[in-house]
Amino acid sequence: MKPSGVRQHAAWLICAALAAAPLYIGPAGPTAALAQSAAHLSSQQLDSLTAPVALYPDALLAQVLMAATFPQDVQSAAAWSKANPKLQGDDAVKAVASQPWDPSVQSLVAFPQVLATMSSRPDWVAQIGNAFLAQPNDVMDSVQRLRAQAQKAGNLKSSEQQKVVVQPASSTTTTQTIVIEPANPQVVYVPTYNPTVVYGTWPYPAYPPVYMPPPPGYAIAAGFVSGLAFGAGVAVANSLWGGFGWGTHDVNINVNRYNNINVNNRINTNGSTANWNRNANVERRQNFNQNLSNANLNGQRNQFRGYDQSRQQAAQTLQNRTGQNMNGNASQRLNDIQHGGTRPGAGGPGANGTQNANRGNEFNNRAQNANRQNDLSNRAQSANRDNALRGAGDGGGARADMQRGQQSREAFQNRGGGARLGGGGGGERHFGRR
Repeated sequence: MKPSGVRQHAAWLICAALAAAPLYIGPAGPTAALAQSAAHLSSQQLDSLTAPVALYPDALLAQVLMAATFPQDVQSAAAWSKANPKLQGDDAVKAVASQPWDPSVQSLVAFPQVLATMSSRPDWVAQIGNAFLAQPNDVMDSVQRLRAQAQKAGNLKSSEQQKVVVQPASSTTTTQTIVIEPANPQVVYVPTYNPTVVYGTWPYPAYPPVYMPPPPGYAIAAGFVSGLAFGAGVAVANSLWGGFGWGTHDVNINVNRYNNINVNNRINTNGSTANWNRNANVERRQNFNQNLSNANLNGQRNQFRGYDQSRQQAAQTLQNRTGQNMNGNASQRLNDIQHGGTRPGAGGPGANGTQNANRGNEFNNRAQNANRQNDLSNRAQSANRDNALRGAGDGGGARADMQRGQQSREAFQNRGGGARLGGGGGGERHFGRR
């Protein structure tokens, strides 16, 4: 092999090794890198961190950085996205509206490729999230440095998928600003690239760029070898609501888009834009999650108590027929019956109230008749008891009754000769019709 061929081959092997190996900030490995994330990072370290996403469209990059400050939510959202591969775009974001994740994380389910890539490097997510919280201005400056570097290398330009706009220096910034927008605002393409190639010669050998290859299942287009590659576009309308105020180092929120997609977690403001505030987002989301939890708890209580729709309908039907409010307690229902359903809420004015009153009177009349019948029955029973026991304590009366019975038997025997009923001996006597 010729010397030039050997050098080219060696260079290719080095690039391949850098692309395949998991790269971390600093030579001490992931533990030291995570520890460093809490400290102030240099521009070289920040460029190493932002390299894999600096060429994302502004709106997508803004929400990736915001979402990275919620690393646990990112992992949960990635798992949900993997379990629901057919959902993407606005439909996917609406499907996770009830999930307890930050809206910036929810918005990323519109882009399964992005979530899968972030999920493959949880250490990077934690590092870039911490850096964006601690040094947001420095992170944004790092993005602009890398974009200028990629443009200088000839690998960042407008295409069918994106529009690259160069804004000149202004009173708020001494350098030009490079803005990346979707060529079609309704369709967003996620770029895939190798940082060791797209930025040209990497200027910081001590801090090589972090590389996150596309996850399995997402094909690499032909342009990946030399620069940017794009997969299928994702149709969105409101999922991407973030952006940058590069001159002021602000992360902006398009309130209209945000509220259209986050219907349960709206931002109340009179303006069309608002600055991202992580603490305000967290508080707003916590309030929503608490309200949702309370609503679910109340629903479970009602279900446990039997407060279902069929029962309420049956109670309402009975109330309309009888004037009784079945939702009240026992004393209230008794009051309804005694007053003909005229208690407020039991009948109502007009014809219905009159009918309920008539029904109530009818119930009262029936109750009174039943009471009178019971009274008569009690009196009859008392009279029978009096007749049966009458004379029980009168000895003279009892002897007189015995004497009268004896005289009756003797007279009967004298007339009939002591005949037996139905027998012979003293002549047969017949009772009944001759």
